[in-house]
This record gives sequence, structure tokens and C-alpha cells, in this order.
Amino acid sequence: MFYRLTTAVLSFFILPLIARAEETLVIATNIYPPYINADVENSFLPELFEEIGAKMGVEFRFEILPWRRCEQAVESHMAWAAIPYHKTDIREKNFAFSDPLYLQDSHFFAYDASGVKARHNYADLADLRGLRIGGVFGYYYESWFKEAGLDVDFAHSEEQNLNRLKVGRIDLFPIATTLGWYQIRQLFPPEEVANFYTLQKPLVDGAGLHLMTSKTYPDNDTLLERFNTAMAEIKSSGTYAQLVEKHGLTLRY
Repeated sequence: MFYRLTTAVLSFFILPLIARAEETLVIATNIYPPYINADVENSFLPELFEEIGAKMGVEFRFEILPWRRCEQAVESHMAWAAIPYHKTDIREKNFAFSDPLYLQDSHFFAYDASGVKARHNYADLADLRGLRIGGVFGYYYESWFKEAGLDVDFAHSEEQNLNRLKVGRIDLFPIATTLGWYQIRQLFPPEEVANFYTLQKPLVDGAGLHLMTSKTYPDNDTLLERFNTAMAEIKSSGTYAQLVEKHGLTLRY
């Protein structure tokens, strides 16, 4: 009788832990080197999430989707969250954000076939009126460019915009600086890489890339708290720095 009672008591405490360990959370994202490569599992953010999941007692399952569908998946609760996303005033009305997954800056990239690198200096975005700006549908800067009255030609990927930049169909394209140089080196031979350059002033300086989730997702506040706590532990243990170094990124806090 005592054995059965003990077993029942132990089961009462253990079963919730087992259920928690088997919890699966869907993460919507798109291929976004060097943070999320075509080889998804061997990428910086998925490897970071594997470490975070181990701390939280959950499994993260990644779904590769176009960026606009990532946001829709979060809104419909088909995914718990989407990564990596910048905070904006518009997004913060409907979504909740984790602590920063990574800090990065973004610049306008340009190309000059002669290598002269004539720079388009600007103080405010409105100073870029008259130039053809490339963009990616659904990105954080859409509302900024609209408000500034810029001539923006949107495409579906960074690769499309960098190719358009190289052949002169657009004059400038904003992109995370690390990502921009990474993709340029993947797409073009060294003699053409040398003709790309960035404007001096960053579009975004040291902004965070975040996990973005719906405020109405079940138990979302608790999930975010668990996520942030786990990530903080990974950063304090040195594991985060090791992942950053492994994937050729720059450690910024």
C-alpha cells in the first residue's frame, strides 16, 4: 500500500515535468544568413534556441516561411513566435518581444562600378528623396520610408535587391550590415565586392533582433519570462559567446 501511494505521489510530481519536457513551440522564420542559413539546424539562432529550449524544457520547431506569412502565423497562433524581428511602434501595439537575441546595426548599401564610391550623405531619411531605394516587403522600415516620402521599390529578398543594386536598378538598399557583407561575398566575385560600400550614417545603430510573439498567445507572459530567463543563463555561462564566435559574428551586449 505504501509503495502504491509513493508511486502515485511521485507520478503526481513527475508527470507535469514530462509534459513540460515534451512541450513544442513553433517558431516562424525565413532564411536570413548568417543568423539562419539554408542549413537551418547548423545556424546561429537555431543553435541558440536549442540551448534555450534545453533550459526551458521545451522543443522549438522551425517553420520556414516568407516574412509576411511569419507575422501572420504569429497573429493566428499557428506559431508561438517569429524571429528575428526589430521592435517598432506599430509592432509593439500588437506583439510582445523577448530580450534581444542579438544586437546589430543596419546601413544603406550602394554600388559604383568605377569604384569611385560617391557617397549620398544624409541627416534625415527625407534627404534621400530623389534616389531609388530598394526594400523587402514586410520589413520594419516600410512605415519609416513612407513617412519620409521616399521612392521605394520593394522586392521579396535581400538577394534580389543586391542584384538590382549591382546592375543599377536601385541606388540604395538598407540591410543589416553583417548580413549585407555576408550575402555580397556569396553572390559576387571579389572584384565586384570591392565596388559595394555603405553610407556612413547607419539606418539602425545597435538595435536588437528579437523574438516576436502575439500578446494573446496562451500563457504568453509566462513563456516569455521563461525564455528570457533561459537566455540570460546561457549568456552568463559563456555559451552565448561561444555560439557567436562559432558563427563568425561580433559579440555585442
